[in-house]
This record gives sequence, structure tokens and C-alpha cells, in this order.
Amino acid sequence: MAARLEQSAAPGANPLQGLLFPDLEAARRVRGARGRGRRATVDVSDERLVADREATTLDRVHAAMLLQAGGRTHALRALLAAEQERGPDFLRLANALSALYPQGSEEKRLLDAMLLAVPR
Repeated sequence: MAARLEQSAAPGANPLQGLLFPDLEAARRVRGARGRGRRATVDVSDERLVADREATTLDRVHAAMLLQAGGRTHALRALLAAEQERGPDFLRLANALSALYPQGSEEKRLLDAMLLAVPR
């Protein structure tokens, strides 16, 4: 599931995704290149603006919540197992979000149910 999320986040998958936030590294380079009174030259070609993107941890937590909501337990367990192999970030974020959502909210219910499915 995580691999499918990353493929769907690949450049060209959704032309509107990512248009709101420019490449932050390019912005830092532009700010750093502007010296005292000097004007920076920046390459703004289409090729330069396309950045490699992968699914974020938040994207993967959201996918797990959707799998939980849809009752897709086998797919959810496979995603959780893959996330445990990746590292602790997924569970840290899921626990943090669960703590932030108000009691009784649908999001908290989904997160808590999903966290109960995590293999120990």
C-alpha cells in the first residue's frame, strides 16, 4: 500500500498537486544567492521546477485511517507491517494525532482502532 501511495505521488500523477507550495530548497538557494545589492539568476524551467515527491508519513497515516474506515483489515495489517519496517515515524504521528483529536470524533475513533491493529 505504501508503494502505491508513493507511485500516486510521483511527478505527473496529479498535475494540480504541489502547485500551492514551491520547492523550498530552490527558495532557500535564491535567498542565499541574493547578496548585498546583487540580483540572483534563477533557473525556472519546467524541468527545474519538477521535484521528486513521495507520500509523506501523514499521507500514509491517512491511508491507514481510510483502510480502517473501509473495513479492509488485511490491507491495513499489510500497511502497518510495512510501516513498522520503515521506522517509528508512522506510529509516533498516529499517536500524536490521536492525542490531539477531541474525544468522540470520528478521526480519533479511526486512529485508535487502527493503532489497536498494530502488531506488537
